[in-house]
Amino acid sequence: MTSAPSSTRRRILAAVSILAAVAALAFIASKVDWSATAGVIRRAGWAATAAFVGLCAGTIFLQTLGWWVLLRARGWKIPLRTAAASMLMGNAAAYVTPSMYLGGEPLRIWHIGTRFQLQKREVAATVIVHKFAEFAGFIVALLVCTGTMLWRFDVSPAVRVGSTVASGVLFVVFLTLALAFVGRWPLASGVMRLSGKRGESLRAKTVEMEGHIETTFRDHRGSFFASLLLTGGPLALVVAKPLAFFAFLGRPLSFPELALVFVCSQILLAFQITPGSLGVLEGGLIGTFALIGIGAPEAVAYAAMQRLADTVLVGSGIALAGHEGLSGFLRGRSPEGSGSERGGPPR
Repeated sequence: MTSAPSSTRRRILAAVSILAAVAALAFIASKVDWSATAGVIRRAGWAATAAFVGLCAGTIFLQTLGWWVLLRARGWKIPLRTAAASMLMGNAAAYVTPSMYLGGEPLRIWHIGTRFQLQKREVAATVIVHKFAEFAGFIVALLVCTGTMLWRFDVSPAVRVGSTVASGVLFVVFLTLALAFVGRWPLASGVMRLSGKRGESLRAKTVEMEGHIETTFRDHRGSFFASLLLTGGPLALVVAKPLAFFAFLGRPLSFPELALVFVCSQILLAFQITPGSLGVLEGGLIGTFALIGIGAPEAVAYAAMQRLADTVLVGSGIALAGHEGLSGFLRGRSPEGSGSERGGPPR
C-alpha cells in the first residue's frame, strides 16, 4: 500500500510539472505571432491535417501489429482490435510518464492478462520483447540521423557532445540487452543477486520472467523478426510527418534536415519534464526548425498539428480506458467482460 508521504510527493511533483507546462506554454504564446501561425495552418490546409493525424495513427497501428504477432505466436487468440485498444490505452498512459517511450506497458499487461485470463508474466514477456524490437529500430534510426546531423550541420558544441553521448549510451544499453537476449544471459536476475537473501522472492519471479522472455524470443524467431520489421516501420512514418507537413507548405525538407528534426524531437519526447512535453516540445521545435531556416510561425503550426494528433489518439485511449474499466487497473481488478473471453487455457 502506498505511504502517505510518497503519495503526497507524487502529487507535488505532478503539480509542479503541470505548472511548468503552463508557464512554458504561456511564455511561448507571448512570443509567437499567432496571426502568422494561423496563416501557415490555413495554407497547409485540411489535407495536411488529415495526413499528419493519419501518419500518427499509422505509427500506433504498425506498433500494434508488431505486438499482436508476438501474442499470436504464443498461441493466444487475441483479436487485433483488442490489441489495438490496449496499445491506445498504453499510449495515453505514457503521456503522463517521464518518457513517451515507457510507462503504458503495465496497463497493456493488465488489460490483456485479465481480459483473456493469461498469466501476466507471460504477457509481460511479449511486451518486453516488443519493446526490444522497437528499441532496435529506434537505435538504428538514431545513429543514422545523429551521424547525418553532425556531418551536415555546424551545431553548437553542447548539441554535438550531448547527441553523441546520448547516442553512445543508448547504443551500449541496446548492445547489452541484445547480448543478453542472444546469449541467454540472466541479466536482471543476475543483478538482483546483489540484494542477497532479501531479494530471493523477487529474484525467483524475475528468473521465471526471463524464461518467458526467452520462450517468446528464441522459440518464435520468425514472429520476432516480423515484429522487428513491423515495429521498425513506424520510424519511417515519424520521419514522414515533417516531410509531409512542409511539403504541403511548398518547403520540402532534405534528408539531413529530417535527420536533425528527428534527433532533436525524439530527445525532447524521451525525457519528459512536463506531461507530454507540453511547452518543452514546442520551444524545442522552434529552436530546431530555426537551425534549418524555418521560422517560429511554421514551427508552432507543426507543433499544433502534433498536439491535434495527440488529442485524437490520447483521447481515444482515455475513452477506451474508461470503457475497459481503468479503475480496475488502479485497484488491481479485472476489466469488464474478462470472464467471457479467453486467449488460452486458464492460468
